Amino acid sequence: MSHFWAKFLSVDGETFRIDTRIYLKDINAPKKDDPCIGAIVGKNPGSAKPSASSSGELQPIELDGDKLLPTVRNIITKAYLATHVPLPERGYVQVLNLFYLCNQTLSEAIASIGKVAEPPRCKSEFGAFPWVWYVWGDESGDLNPYKERFSQICANHHFYFDNRAKEIKDRLPNCHEFAKHTQGLKHEYVIPHIAQIIANG
Repeated sequence: MSHFWAKFLSVDGETFRIDTRIYLKDINAPKKDDPCIGAIVGKNPGSAKPSASSSGELQPIELDGDKLLPTVRNIITKAYLATHVPLPERGYVQVLNLFYLCNQTLSEAIASIGKVAEPPRCKSEFGAFPWVWYVWGDESGDLNPYKERFSQICANHHFYFDNRAKEIKDRLPNCHEFAKHTQGLKHEYVIPHIAQIIANG
């Protein structure tokens, strides 16, 4: 059983992680009709690894020091507890990324992605979400071009923690704004906002 699942692909000698899911409750295996309760957009997959070979099928993730996935699960669980709304059965948060190449060193990941002729994207980007939380960090000449496609993502609510204004912004960030990553982010800054979204259905 696991809370964290993804598909891993090998392309041009690089490992890519797509369809990453953070289940609020342990599950034995994902199902097609599992409800997606929201999504989060980060830079790229870091240190988490496949538990088996890169087969392209959903499999449990070995975190290997990855902090984002358990941190997001912790924050969303606290938001549900704050509203007294039960955790949705088999509910999961979809993890989207600016690009999907696995490397915890961002500079190396950026250099490597530029050498892949056709880097895979996650088909989940074309779905519709109750909410999307952006955690892709500060403005970056290297990353800004990857952010542009998320202006088309479909969601009822978009939000991010503006690290300059030190407040939640209830909209999609532009490429030049600092959408704070979960690392070092105080949970109390975001839990009330997420809880309100949950409470309002």
